[in-house]
Amino acid sequence: MLLTLMQITNFEVPSLGLWILAWLFLTIGLVTLMILIIYTRYGREVSIKLSVISIAITSVLLGFSIHFFLLNFGV
Repeated sequence: MLLTLMQITNFEVPSLGLWILAWLFLTIGLVTLMILIIYTRYGREVSIKLSVISIAITSVLLGFSIHFFLLNFGV
């Protein structure tokens, strides 16, 4: 019933799963970004491995979160 109503009126409901994943990925991505910033600011040793891993995780999670938000908004 709801599916036919949505097809008739073109009313789109954002997916709850994508919405939760978008916020989760955004939160984790921002936390890893903060860890990277704090580590580079106050870290005693320069660890290339930790920096590369943090940058990769941050960029992937923030990219997916932006992608999921755009999917929810219908873009």
